[in-house]
Amino acid sequence: MPTTLAFRFPLGRYHANPWDRAVNEGVSEWPPSPWRILRALVATWYTRWPELPEPELDALLDVLADPPTYRTPGAGTGHTRHYLPDLEHCKAENGHTDLTLDPFLTLGKHAELRVRWDADLDAAQRSALGKLAELIPYLGRSESVCYVKLLGSDQDDEPDATWWRPVQVAGDNEMRVRLLAPARPFNRSVLEATTTSVRKGKRTLPPGTQWVTYAAGGHSSERQAGRGHERRAAPVPCRPTALRFTVIGRAPVSMTNGVLVADEAHHVVARLLGRAGVSDARRREIMGTGGARTGHAHAHWIPVGGEESDASVRHLVVFVQNGLEPAEIAAIISLGKLSGKRGGDDGYEVRGFPEQQLLFQAAGQLRDVAPELTAHPAAARWRSVTPYLPVRHRHKRRETVEEFLAADVATELRNRGLPVPVSVTITEPIAGSVNQFRRYRMNNKETLRDARQGVGLRLEFEAPMEGPLLLGQLSHFGFGRFEPEQ
Repeated sequence: MPTTLAFRFPLGRYHANPWDRAVNEGVSEWPPSPWRILRALVATWYTRWPELPEPELDALLDVLADPPTYRTPGAGTGHTRHYLPDLEHCKAENGHTDLTLDPFLTLGKHAELRVRWDADLDAAQRSALGKLAELIPYLGRSESVCYVKLLGSDQDDEPDATWWRPVQVAGDNEMRVRLLAPARPFNRSVLEATTTSVRKGKRTLPPGTQWVTYAAGGHSSERQAGRGHERRAAPVPCRPTALRFTVIGRAPVSMTNGVLVADEAHHVVARLLGRAGVSDARRREIMGTGGARTGHAHAHWIPVGGEESDASVRHLVVFVQNGLEPAEIAAIISLGKLSGKRGGDDGYEVRGFPEQQLLFQAAGQLRDVAPELTAHPAAARWRSVTPYLPVRHRHKRRETVEEFLAADVATELRNRGLPVPVSVTITEPIAGSVNQFRRYRMNNKETLRDARQGVGLRLEFEAPMEGPLLLGQLSHFGFGRFEPEQ
């Protein structure tokens, strides 16, 4: 029976530099080389399961030393730039820094890389490999956190032409890549060689290794389009729908004051888009002037907290359903400092809004940039994590609170082209803690008298849906945000 390992990368990134490429070339090794995968198994044995007898490990590695085949998910490319001080750099002085690139691949949280060996392991070896795989913390660099599992025979797929496979000569329409692999006869010391020891030995490759050419056919959308491949097709353009910022400051902004961060970002970006030469029509489309008549497709400014115990704004997500053009993205990511300071140096600071720095973190599709706002797999039950602020006014003599809220939510969902829930349940009454949230904006002259009353809700739909669910008054500023209920 073949042996297959399935890798998932929950952080959505894979960092790994090919053996023969400099880091500043901006190339990522994809798929991961056989040498890298076996090396990860050895490192896991040393650090996490040294109780496994050494002969059993060596026998297992010997069976897996032949090059495997790969099924790779779709992946995009990216990099960050870092200016590191050199030996002549002095504190508090400019200059003497070296540019270093950190290239990486972006993958979906649920994207799965499969590595398949035509090797029939006995029961003891399968058990050992299964446990070692589950203990692997990362693949490549430590940022590439991964989950690994050994697949059973009922989960295994038979390779086809879209899989990466070792070849002598690749076809004209196939993509090719060169990967490092152990050579026969196999010895575990091959996997324990360090870069320093190889260089000291005046070698270009670790002893006992070889280059193996891999080829794959199929659609280019299923392949990574990095420079490490000899053939590639042009990627299909896709406009990003979401930008994510990290929010940091000398003092945090409470989630109950999240509307202040969202409203100020909205206010500043309106000016930035104008300075960037974005047309007035397009600027109004992004900033929103039509409300429900536009299907609420204009920008949402969504404050997001940290861990469950952290009640502070740690991220700001900008979501534009119909996507953003490069010039618009460039203008928005120039957001820098935000604060509630008003009236210049002699003015005042809006209570609860100290100066914050917005650091650009990611751009892409909402499900990848802000997975907490969507559901994968789809969910039928959703609960509000910020107060839902009703749009309509309740006629107390005509409808109960429950009837009023169900009708209000149904109208909001229809305006967004979404299905109506089968049930709407109040989880936090209007008189509860939800009213601790500031529920009025700062930049359009609203006051406490204009604050809407809020309520906590749970929605249940007839069929699962992916989201996002952003409903009610001020939903474009973080209110009425629903998350899938686990």
